[in-house]
Amino acid sequence: MLRIPADVSFEEATFVEPVNTCLKAVEKARVEKGESVVVMGQGPIGLLLLLLAQRAGARVFTTDPMAERRAVSQRLGAAATFDPLTCSLAEEIRKQTAGRGADAVLVAVPLPAAVPEALSAARPGGRVLLFAQNDPHMKVEFPAADIGVEEKEILGSYSAALDRQEESANLVFSRALPVSALITHRFSLEEFGAALSLAARPSNSLKILVIP
Repeated sequence: MLRIPADVSFEEATFVEPVNTCLKAVEKARVEKGESVVVMGQGPIGLLLLLLAQRAGARVFTTDPMAERRAVSQRLGAAATFDPLTCSLAEEIRKQTAGRGADAVLVAVPLPAAVPEALSAARPGGRVLLFAQNDPHMKVEFPAADIGVEEKEILGSYSAALDRQEESANLVFSRALPVSALITHRFSLEEFGAALSLAARPSNSLKILVIP
């Protein structure tokens, strides 16, 4: 348990746990300074992955089918952002990396088709980290040669880590990460159902808060 400083709002403090999960994911993907990284999905989690990968020194590209989220991604420093419905991600990333591909691809969308797409965007020997593939019934198919011949890695990350809690809290409490900019909607406790509905079918929403 960590004390929330007097000058930090409860709204900002709600980000300590998601920042923890994303920090662990970026570290597990071994993101390093100077690398090219793709973050697929620019919801609140994808945007945190963008910010933390940038903090690690990477050049970060992002994807999202929603124009509003791509715009936020660009404002937060993405090197380029793409609509996955209108372009080939692998081709776009190769254009941005002199034909090499991404060193790491972080998948923050719960779609089976995102995994082979991420593998195709990664360079030989690159890493693909699955952050949103948490459904035990989801099945994923991908070319075996991506792993067996091109030696790409598939990694997984889920939940927060006790040994990263203090660092995560410091990132939020010091405002090293602009987490307040990710809050778009606030609901009362009586409006909890409406908050869940918006979260399930996002339109112009990012982080949604329920305030008792």
